[in-house]
Amino acid sequence: MVNKALQLELDPRPTAEDDTGIRVTLDELIALQSDAEMLLWRKANSYLTRRSGLKHTKQQGRGIHFSETRIYQPGDDIRHIDWHATLRTNQTHTKLFHEEKERPIWLLVDHNPSMYFATRMAFKSVIAARAAALCAWAFSTKGERVGGLVFSGKKQLSIHPRERLQAVLPLLKHLADSSVQPAAEQDGNSLELAFNFLLQRQLHGGLIIVLSDFWQWHNGLIARLQPLARKNQCVAVIVQDPLESALPQGGYYPVSDGHTQYMLNTYDTKFKDHYSHIAKSRQQELQQSLQQLNMTAIPLSTAKALVPQLKPLFI
Repeated sequence: MVNKALQLELDPRPTAEDDTGIRVTLDELIALQSDAEMLLWRKANSYLTRRSGLKHTKQQGRGIHFSETRIYQPGDDIRHIDWHATLRTNQTHTKLFHEEKERPIWLLVDHNPSMYFATRMAFKSVIAARAAALCAWAFSTKGERVGGLVFSGKKQLSIHPRERLQAVLPLLKHLADSSVQPAAEQDGNSLELAFNFLLQRQLHGGLIIVLSDFWQWHNGLIARLQPLARKNQCVAVIVQDPLESALPQGGYYPVSDGHTQYMLNTYDTKFKDHYSHIAKSRQQELQQSLQQLNMTAIPLSTAKALVPQLKPLFI
């Protein structure tokens, strides 16, 4: 007997009648403005607070800039002593710094073909777009400068960080447009090209949030991204469908890539164990790589409500 509880759909060209969860519209993303207010509520879920790791480093990336040098006074941080001025004047001097009041925020949204996958609620591409919209509205409400990059294949749609709605609405339009017209083929270098886009801009003191399934991740990116991660706070929002962690209970499930339908047999325990092992190994390798870069990792399941999962970004 065929179990139809699981239906994998990968076809990015839906009809107007069945596109719910397959693509997003500009109106839908604009309507998320009211939901974004919940992200700014200060009462946070303690479990997410412990897991996120953002609370400890939330000031990182704001940008500390040199202001002036003056004579050392009791209570000054000895780590900020200006030794050049001290040797030159024979008086101990210290450096003063000021914190940048506004930080540029970049939302990098992956819309590559691997993101057009779902067994629950919506495609990963749709979940990423909705999450990016929620973040854009919330950060904009806080007075932050928000920008973004939507990348798919070799195509990149970018908006430089701006104040208030100057960047939010154009970014939402890019998300909606990309959802309707995704890349036809997977580009294995697309994630690296997105990072290169930011590296070329020599960003400092910013917050970079990458919303992706990270299927294009490889360890060669670690050395490449270290300069970016050193000067900015970087967060990886890992968009994942439940099937990517483990196969469902025993049964026969129809699987489609949009062109051909296959039958997935999960009664095969050997196959299920091998699948789970590969999935776990991939997740561990990605986590280790992100830890080397001091990047906070936030899981984002397609099967759960978005706001509670994104709350760690605003604690």
